[in-house]
Amino acid sequence: MKKKIIALAIAAAVSAPAFADTSTVTVYGVANMSYDLTSTGGTNGFSSKKVSSNTSRIGFKGTEDLGGGLAAAWQIEQLVAMDNAGGTLATRNTYLGLAGGFGTALLGRHDTPYKIATRGMDVFGDTIADNRGIMGGGSNTLAAPATNGGVGSLNLTTGAANAAGNSTGAAASFDGRQPDVVAYVSPAMSGFTGIIAYVAGAENQTLASQSKGAAWSLAGLYGNGPLNVNFGYEVHDLGGAPGSVGVPALGATKLKESAWKIGAGYTMDALTVNGVYEKTKDNFGALVGLAAGANTLGHNAYYLSGKYSLGEGAVKLAYAKAGNLSLSGSGVSGTGAKQLSIGYDHNLSKRTTAYALYTQLSNDANATYALGNAGIGNGSVFVNGAGSKPSAFSFGVKHTF
Repeated sequence: MKKKIIALAIAAAVSAPAFADTSTVTVYGVANMSYDLTSTGGTNGFSSKKVSSNTSRIGFKGTEDLGGGLAAAWQIEQLVAMDNAGGTLATRNTYLGLAGGFGTALLGRHDTPYKIATRGMDVFGDTIADNRGIMGGGSNTLAAPATNGGVGSLNLTTGAANAAGNSTGAAASFDGRQPDVVAYVSPAMSGFTGIIAYVAGAENQTLASQSKGAAWSLAGLYGNGPLNVNFGYEVHDLGGAPGSVGVPALGATKLKESAWKIGAGYTMDALTVNGVYEKTKDNFGALVGLAAGANTLGHNAYYLSGKYSLGEGAVKLAYAKAGNLSLSGSGVSGTGAKQLSIGYDHNLSKRTTAYALYTQLSNDANATYALGNAGIGNGSVFVNGAGSKPSAFSFGVKHTF
């Protein structure tokens, strides 16, 4: 898929046949800047103007042929806040691994297979119109569990229902980049590639009484000519030990949430269409006074997009919708949201694209999903309470090197 499937399984495990000093190092990156005109929507709403660095990044990667069809592969990638100062090294996909005829195995920080499965189907990915405001639980690419939810969702710090804050629809994002990852990518087999990853989520455990958190994620990717069909599944064991899937307030308690999705894309001449369906569930009921094990934040969501090429340009349209939260199957009306985005890209060269877009995220009466996420390098809009309808115009230039 368009996430390069871990650099095409490390360039087919490096093609050099003999043992030699064939080490390579490549510098790469993306500079993606936009001028955004945003509106919070809702009562007492307001507008803002801002310059946004839309997941601009720089990376270094390399391979070394080890002979016998085996290669060492590494990558260090960093988010660059081009509109502001700050950041630390290796915040994005960063790993060390081995690649060969068996596939690719790696250790480090990386997008989960679940995320990889359909990221390339988001025609507004890495902009303020990114669909992760709704998909994946709606917590964008948050790695650690969220501590607050919207009306009807949870505050995992206190273990109680919470009437303020951003809706997430999940405790930890299902479209995340996780630390402490062990991953395996299979070789391509008649158009099919499998990926599986384990997240060791209790790295910072300090007490024997703390339950251990962890996560498993897998994806099946199939591409044959104009058709792509991908599947993803991910499960989070939320423990009490601090870590990427740990909630210290849980102590010895252990909770579970899971999600599955299927996505398909088809290209016919100048038109590409994509569709993704996703369903989540959990056993958080006891935290909000429901029966133990009751599905609470579980919901379904879907995403539809299209892109039509016109000479050096392309028109894009996308729609996403999150359904109501389950709350033990009875549901809570007004806890869903929808997002509509439209835009135009114009290729100035093979590496540089100018773009313009408009997006609006419309929350139902009891929902507070957020548009954009500055924490991962996108523009963002302040959440102006339940039922708000944040929107934005964005005008930018993207250069890939």
